[in-house]
Amino acid sequence: MNAKYIKFVQELEMQLKDWKEGFSNIVFLCVGTSSIVGDAIGPMVGTKLKTIENDYLQVYGTLSENLSFNNAVEIIKNIYASYEKPYLITVDAALSKHKKIGDIIIESGYIKLGKALEKNICFYSNANIKCVVGRYYNEKSENLKELYNLKLEESFKMANTVSQGIKNVLKKSNIYV
Repeated sequence: MNAKYIKFVQELEMQLKDWKEGFSNIVFLCVGTSSIVGDAIGPMVGTKLKTIENDYLQVYGTLSENLSFNNAVEIIKNIYASYEKPYLITVDAALSKHKKIGDIIIESGYIKLGKALEKNICFYSNANIKCVVGRYYNEKSENLKELYNLKLEESFKMANTVSQGIKNVLKKSNIYV
């Protein structure tokens, strides 16, 4: 196990520590599109997590059914209509101005979808898992080029790290057996 994986798992355990207090379900929002390699991490993770769905754990966004900027508002509305008080966990690719490429960042609070492409959907998520895949530029075209030029192998490795970490934390927390 590498240091990034261990750090990710520890941070995710801390985020999920109190999820049962007042929440009905854990809902993963695996954001991205399978048509752009650098933006496919969310759908890759969603596809891997789909196999562990149960009464308390739901997954939106897979390689075959993307959750993207185009349908996010509708999907989020449907989630709030379907679950009493969902604990939302968002998984998304991110670009960074800093030298954080390859990092997996976990935060809580509001998340903006499509920021690098000058689109903006903002919503609250209990945990935001951001996979830094490249450098952020102040130009949409440069950011798009960065996402298109990521090697599939790099996206695949990061998606495996995130999905395996999530599965291990959920198993340890008795959320998924």
